[in-house]
Amino acid sequence: MTFFESENSLVKINLSAISHNLKLLSSITEPKGSKLMPIVKSDAYGHGILEVTKELLKNDIWGIGIYELEEATILRQSGIKAKVFLLSGLLDGNAKRAIELDLTIGIVTKRELHELNEAGRALSKKVDVHLKVDTGMGRFGLLPNEFFEIVKSRDKWTHLNIIGVYSHFSSSDQKDSPQNIKQLNLFKEILKNAKEMGFYPEFIHMANSAAIFNMQESLFNLARPGIAIYGAYESSDINKRLKPALSFSSKIVDIKELPKGAGISYGHTFLLKRKSKLALIPVGYDNGFLRCLSNKADVLIKGKRCRIVGNICMKTLIVDITDVNNVEIGEEVIFIGQSLGKEITAVELAKKANTISYELLCLIGKLNKRRFIH
Repeated sequence: MTFFESENSLVKINLSAISHNLKLLSSITEPKGSKLMPIVKSDAYGHGILEVTKELLKNDIWGIGIYELEEATILRQSGIKAKVFLLSGLLDGNAKRAIELDLTIGIVTKRELHELNEAGRALSKKVDVHLKVDTGMGRFGLLPNEFFEIVKSRDKWTHLNIIGVYSHFSSSDQKDSPQNIKQLNLFKEILKNAKEMGFYPEFIHMANSAAIFNMQESLFNLARPGIAIYGAYESSDINKRLKPALSFSSKIVDIKELPKGAGISYGHTFLLKRKSKLALIPVGYDNGFLRCLSNKADVLIKGKRCRIVGNICMKTLIVDITDVNNVEIGEEVIFIGQSLGKEITAVELAKKANTISYELLCLIGKLNKRRFIH
């Protein structure tokens, strides 16, 4: 599948912001003895996996976390030699390739152990693996009884180094959710029982971005920040300390005046309440700017908020600029970012779209031309 980066829009990735956010997270985790494994899956949440990884590796981190072998291939072919952790298991037939890419592999099913062990035997290599335990996410991971079966028989996996255990919170972004303590307590109990069986994992990790801020009792000797690295965390208080790494802009391509009562865009979901000046922007849902933001979201033009009116189209949206003076064709339009002291964040847009900032960043970052700055 081919994705076409739009030439009519621009995503800027501020790599200095990523290092700033990483240092902020490290200031919380390092006193607890916890090193960071930043997550760069899904093209670094739309920010560019190679460029972001290179920036992260300027700092003292354990390694990075990915989701797909193709991501690892990009990094290794670009000369990245750092630790790379495959978060969520292997598809059938991928064990040999994973070993050749020199990955630390997260094991999420019993099936993977045998395939990986045999691939290691064939290549005369021992493979570092971490066992993932499902403590309540209901997604990837070994059930506790499966985990203990593996721990009991761990010596039979002669070409595996089982050196880590990890889990994942389902609700850590909900600070007061009882699910968080329930999962953490179960994880601690599993670790206690494993130690009683003589298994002492070198690496233990559970905390994600939200848990680093909200549940520091879940900081073991590794932590896996994701969205906070990119400065788009949901908490407004914490976001004041983080720096958004991604900004998104375009330019006005046409300006027109329409009378009161005129219908705008497909379906005429917006009728002008006054004679209005409108700006046409060559950005739409094909650029990852979701159609559900129609008649809800603002943009920034010359430091002023202007409302999107009418339905967002595939390649165009329309903005009411009646209250902004001296706007001309070619004027910059900010969708995410700052203009003359005003700001629109990915978190704000996500709330208006009834989604999360992760979705918007992944889409917008991948579907528009990117420029990397410091």
